[in-house]
Amino acid sequence: MSRIAILTGGVSAERPVALKSAEGVRQALAGRYEIEVFDWPAAADIFLARRHDFAAVIPVLHGRGGEDGTIQGLLESLGRPYLFSGVAAQALGLDKTRTKALVAAAGVPILPGESVRPGESAVWRRPVVVKPNDGGSSVGTSLVRTAAELPAALAAAWREGGDALVEDLVEGDEYTVAIADLDRVATALPVIAIRPRGGWFDFAAKYEVAALAEEICPAPISTELSYRLQELALTAHRTLGCRHISRADFMVDRAGQPWFLEINTIPGMTETSLVPKAIRAAGRDVGETIDGWIADALAN
Repeated sequence: MSRIAILTGGVSAERPVALKSAEGVRQALAGRYEIEVFDWPAAADIFLARRHDFAAVIPVLHGRGGEDGTIQGLLESLGRPYLFSGVAAQALGLDKTRTKALVAAAGVPILPGESVRPGESAVWRRPVVVKPNDGGSSVGTSLVRTAAELPAALAAAWREGGDALVEDLVEGDEYTVAIADLDRVATALPVIAIRPRGGWFDFAAKYEVAALAEEICPAPISTELSYRLQELALTAHRTLGCRHISRADFMVDRAGQPWFLEINTIPGMTETSLVPKAIRAAGRDVGETIDGWIADALAN
C-alpha cells in the first residue's frame, strides 16, 4: 500500500479550516493508502527528513504559504509529486486582483472594483464588499452599505495582510461551481446555490453552523444559467492553468447576469464544504476522485 503525506495547518487565518479539510481528505482515502498527516510548518523538519517515504504529497493548506505557490515550489524543488494546481496557478489564484484581470481578458464578467493599499483611502460610490486581496473563507470580509462603515472594513481587510479589494455590491443570488479532473478531463460539476439565512455567507455560515446557510446542489436554476455558470468556471480554471480541482464563486444579479467573484485553487474539503457535495451530486465518490488525482500526479 502506497504512502501519502498530507501537509496541513499553515499560519494563515484559515488554519482551522485547513485542519478540518485535511481530516476530510484523510477519511476519504482511508483504506486506500497509508496516510500520514504533518502539521505545517511545525513538522516541516520531520516531513523533509522523510520525504522519500511518500509516493505523493497532498498540500491541504489555505491562504498564504499554501495557496500562493510557496509550498508547491518547495515540493517541485524536492522532486515530490503533489496534488492540486502548480506554482503559477496557485500564486495567481490567491491574488484576486490579478485573477480578475486575467479572467476578464478571457471573457468572464467581473465586478467593478479597486485594490486599496494599506493606509490609502477608497472613493465611496455605492454599497460595496471589502475583502483581503489574498485571503479566503470570508475572513476579513465586510459588507459595507454606508460611507461611514468603509474605514473599519478596510482596516479589517488590511489586518489579514496585503491590499484590500473593494468591489461593488450586487444584489442577487450566490452560486459556486467546482471544476474537477474526472478521468483526467477538467469537468464542471453541478452548480451549487448558496442561500445564507442571515443574508451573508460569512466564515460561520461556511464552516461552523450549518443552519446559517442552505446549500442546494444541484441548484434549482434554469439549464441555460447552469450551463453558463459552468462555462465561466471552466474558462477561469483553464485561464489560470488549474489542475485537479478549483471552485469559482459567482453572483447572479436580478437581471440574470453572472459576475465572477473569485477562484479557490485548494477549496475546502471539510464535512460541510461545497466540493465534496458537488462531487457526490455528480455521482462520483470523493475518495475515488482524489485517487484519480493522485494517479495523475504520479504519472506526471
